[in-house]
Amino acid sequence: MTERSCGIVTNGHHTDIVLRPYSNRTLLIVTHFKKFGTLLMINRESSVNGYSSDVFTIKTLFGSDNNDIHVAARYIAQELNIEKPLLLSIALKDYNVKTLKSIVATVNQIKSW
Repeated sequence: MTERSCGIVTNGHHTDIVLRPYSNRTLLIVTHFKKFGTLLMINRESSVNGYSSDVFTIKTLFGSDNNDIHVAARYIAQELNIEKPLLLSIALKDYNVKTLKSIVATVNQIKSW
């Protein structure tokens, strides 16, 4: 599979998106600043004890380790439904739901699996 990239406008901000699948993980870069942001590793674990929702483990590899970024990362991983671990670089001016929904919709359009 090949790298896919595009630019969109979310909530008045130009947003660059790059999606690159690898054999063991998927790299997603989402930025308003034309540079890498906080780098997170997101792993989905199967449901436990009969709960219907998946559990996500999020580890900040470098960058800002705050709640807004973790909530955004969990939302993106859940909505993209990617089977492999997700390596996410995220640098946004705002983390509101409207922005995240636009990003997820765009990534779902450009992914080829």
